[in-house]
Amino acid sequence: MAIGRWVSFALFGVAGALSSALAFAPASFADLALRQATLGRVRLAEAVGTVWTGSGRVVLTDAAATEAAQSGPVASGLAIPGRIGWSVRVLPLLLGLVDATVSLDAARPPVRISGNPTDLRVGAGSLDLPSAQLARLGSPWNTIRPSAALSMRWDALAIRQGVLDGRASIELRDTASAMTPIRPLGTYRIDVTGTGRDVALSLVTLSGPLKLEGRGSWDRRAGVRFTAEARADGPERFALQSLLALIGSRQGDRTIIRIGG
Repeated sequence: MAIGRWVSFALFGVAGALSSALAFAPASFADLALRQATLGRVRLAEAVGTVWTGSGRVVLTDAAATEAAQSGPVASGLAIPGRIGWSVRVLPLLLGLVDATVSLDAARPPVRISGNPTDLRVGAGSLDLPSAQLARLGSPWNTIRPSAALSMRWDALAIRQGVLDGRASIELRDTASAMTPIRPLGTYRIDVTGTGRDVALSLVTLSGPLKLEGRGSWDRRAGVRFTAEARADGPERFALQSLLALIGSRQGDRTIIRIGG
């Protein structure tokens, strides 16, 4: 009986220690989970708090960076302005459910994430960012060193078995490049459509002398595979020829741009 009691006390002690460790697990553990889920392409810097309630700064890293750089401390990349905060309810996790709220200084309103680890639901939301230097994303952006203000809108999304189901759009406004004095080059919209099996990407020009049209796809392992056509219209046409030659291969009056694949 004495041995049984000691074993029970030991088990309760271990369980209590694990519970305490989980309750106070540092927010930096969230970077580990985010890094693994995105293969190092999205990181969390300056994390404070715990994995349950904390905040940090989201950094988009170079997809072509080495594995060693992706697995180490966040060193460089495109930092989203402001801080991201999160709050995760612990009790639903004990039942295998997810119930969390995520807020970002540039996003309104806060986004709720619910469901379970294999079937997550993300509430609709929007995100507006000031002009950013996209060259920090690495290849191919660092070739033309573009900048743009970004807006993102998304409907309610579902992520089932790691596959997206839903729609989102990204608008790049007043796009410019360090390789040409022509400003702005244009305003563009990227539509992202997940069907629960594939994620389709499309690019259209909303305004500006540099016309871009393209289609492609995204895969968690393979990344982006995208093909676009570029051409210049209006009085800026001749001034943009050197930029067109830099961003792709010329085919007649068109420039073909290929990313991935």
